[in-house]
Amino acid sequence: MATAMATSSIVATAPCPSSSSSAPACSLRSALPLAVRFSSCASLRSGGSLRIQFVGSRGVAERRRGAVTCSLKKLAEVESVELTEDVASSFPAAPGIYAVYDKVGDLQYIGLSRRISASLQTHSRDLPELCASAKFAVIDAPERSALTDAWKAWMEEHINSGGNPPSGNAKGNTQWTARKARSAKPEIKLTPGAHVKLNVPIETLIDKVVKELKVVAFIKGTRTAPQCGFSHRVLTILNEQGADYEVLNVLDEDHNPGLREAIKKYSQWPTIPQLYVKGEFVGGADVLDEMVLSGEIKDLFKN
Repeated sequence: MATAMATSSIVATAPCPSSSSSAPACSLRSALPLAVRFSSCASLRSGGSLRIQFVGSRGVAERRRGAVTCSLKKLAEVESVELTEDVASSFPAAPGIYAVYDKVGDLQYIGLSRRISASLQTHSRDLPELCASAKFAVIDAPERSALTDAWKAWMEEHINSGGNPPSGNAKGNTQWTARKARSAKPEIKLTPGAHVKLNVPIETLIDKVVKELKVVAFIKGTRTAPQCGFSHRVLTILNEQGADYEVLNVLDEDHNPGLREAIKKYSQWPTIPQLYVKGEFVGGADVLDEMVLSGEIKDLFKN
């Protein structure tokens, strides 16, 4: 049985796991004395799980996590992947942990996320000068604690080899977890306002919008305040893929009178939301979810 001991008081900050890196942070303290004891791979093969013991001022906390086993590669053993504009094509939309490096190869941040690709996309957009490459490990377990345990393992490894947490995980550093305010693109409106009569059929306006704009989502609600879960899901996927898209609110009767029923007739599809790409009807939230799982989503928004 191997024992790893921390030799100094350390405070590191990890984000609570979510699909976005802007989730609130939760503090993780590795304070002296701290011992992390891992059972051998031989015992793992017989027991099927990893036994982790954290020994500190609060005593012993034992955890068994099916996802955190000896199969989790050490941070030093994982190959780094370049962070490009097309993050979704190189990193999975799956729960796990990741480590971000700058151009000179210095580790800047260790994070955990429900969707690795979405978090890395956000980091690359908000902190491009600090994001050149990344390592990741998928954690195939639903429990939040499984992500946290894997995060701890990578953090402890780095601290034991270098002495300090990455600068992005240092106490008080919020640049990796704080949501940056961004002005939202306004929704498209088919008319100037209420009581304005259309001089062309609404189907003609729909056809013009669909064919002239590359990516268009007809949803219930607005870009920043969707009014149904399926509309929210479609917007989430579009944002995760970094798509440049337009939105029409089918509930806005002042500016889009009759659009809610007209778009169903136009597509011959009975539900909303509806997504169109390059003039073609793609589908709703369920179709996009299937495309994410199959990997087809990667090619949908390519030029």
